[in-house]
Amino acid sequence: MHHKIDWRSEYYTKMFERYDRADFAQEFLRRNPSYRRQYDAALGKPAALGAVARHWGLVFRLRPRS
Repeated sequence: MHHKIDWRSEYYTKMFERYDRADFAQEFLRRNPSYRRQYDAALGKPAALGAVARHWGLVFRLRPRS
């Protein structure tokens, strides 16, 4: 179960101190109503999930092994 933390608490700011860009991007998407609607609608549909991932820039090319 997730507990809401008061944004004014000291703990709230401390929990973001170690975030990198990917962590902040994930937080943005998690809180974005449009992304959440699209993701929820695509659950269980691999092609639709792929389309959502591409739309939100979540598809990355793998680097070739050297």
